[in-house]
Amino acid sequence: MNIGLQELLKQLLELGYNPSIHNNQFVVFDFIVPHGRFKDEHIQIALEAPQFPLNPPSGPYIKPHLMPITGGGGVHPTGGIHRRNRPTEEFQYWSRPFRNWNTSEKTASTYLAFIRTLFDFK
Repeated sequence: MNIGLQELLKQLLELGYNPSIHNNQFVVFDFIVPHGRFKDEHIQIALEAPQFPLNPPSGPYIKPHLMPITGGGGVHPTGGIHRRNRPTEEFQYWSRPFRNWNTSEKTASTYLAFIRTLFDFK
């Protein structure tokens, strides 16, 4: 397992999550959506983070599919949702870059706060 995944796994454990490693490439954990259209839904999030905390995780990958696959560009919440069959076909990829990572604390807690904002829509 690479150092980025190890660090992300460690930080998620410290935050009380029960993450696991999938295919030595993703950190996967259960998540309850805190608000918005999918409030209280139990989902799984998979994060690919080979250079964490230097770079943020990509994605996130969400299971089950919550939104229609739209592919390419567009704006949140409906744009940029892809089928990538990774980590498995049950996940969908939400292209949501963390744009201010370099000025953030660069922690799993900071990234999860960002993830929570992604569900803030009706």
